[in-house]
Amino acid sequence: MANRIKIKGVFLITGSILIGIILITQSCSTTKVISQYDCDTFANNTVYKKTTWSYAWGLVQPKDINPRCDPRFNHLNKVVVKTNLGFAILSTVTLGIVIPQHVEWCCAPYSPPTDSLGSRP
Repeated sequence: MANRIKIKGVFLITGSILIGIILITQSCSTTKVISQYDCDTFANNTVYKKTTWSYAWGLVQPKDINPRCDPRFNHLNKVVVKTNLGFAILSTVTLGIVIPQHVEWCCAPYSPPTDSLGSRP
């Protein structure tokens, strides 16, 4: 009888530790969208950063972000949305009332249109 209690206790502790590890590793995530270029390949290509906050289970969305790209081209080439353990704990403690996310983005560099050599008469 005592051995069964010890075995059940070991399984309970092992299961609790495993569930805790799964929850901690699942809480940190990064979503990256890259369209054409990576921001690190261009000199002087600014990476913008902002933390956005959603409230009331997503019913109150954050304001739209102006990416501040060059108006001649106005294209994004990378967007990264991150959450971390602190953001996950805050969301959990508030039962989803407060949901923070960290957003990073960069703009595609302006590339002026060019004519091919064979297009002129």
